Amino acid sequence: MASTNSFILGLIGGVLDFASASLLLLGGSGGVMESPLPSYGWAAILVALGIAVIVTSILSVGSLGFRFTRLFSLLMVAYGFVMMIIGIAMSTGYIMANDVSEIYSLGMLLVGAGMVVNGVIMSRNPLPM
Repeated sequence: MASTNSFILGLIGGVLDFASASLLLLGGSGGVMESPLPSYGWAAILVALGIAVIVTSILSVGSLGFRFTRLFSLLMVAYGFVMMIIGIAMSTGYIMANDVSEIYSLGMLLVGAGMVVNGVIMSRNPLPM
């Protein structure tokens, strides 16, 4: 169950990262408000995070995930915290500033929190569910 949840949360998180990055690259946002990093820099970070989250979620449901459950749970917690931090930055206008970014920021916060909770549950249970 936890690895299935990890897989689903990872896919949703990766899609949110890619959607946010595409919004930045296509110029659909109001731009990067206070950030010293340009919008394409944030887009690159979001794409890298999306790739990492999706690859990790795919590997977590395979045999590798069953052998290294604690490692994947720690990665899930780390990715969740990063997504929550980016979600907060998006909601405050540090990264994007428009109505659509509010939806993405809320999604990043919720999925990030779910990833943290799921990772903690996986780390407490050394055997895959």
